[in-house]
Amino acid sequence: MEQRSVPNHPKSPAKNPTGDLEQFSNFARQILSVPHSEIKAQIDAEKAAKRTPKSASRASGDESNPS
Repeated sequence: MEQRSVPNHPKSPAKNPTGDLEQFSNFARQILSVPHSEIKAQIDAEKAAKRTPKSASRASGDESNPS
């Protein structure tokens, strides 16, 4: 009988030498290695980009949509 491969089935430990825990640990190290200042700057930039369109419509004096 032919053995079928299951696409979402985890690899057996013999075929996965690094192991799931080590893969997760490496991923977590990559995430935690990003400096806080870099993350904060990106969040501030996104907030500023979201605020800009609202401020522009208010500043233009658009009377059609009084809030």
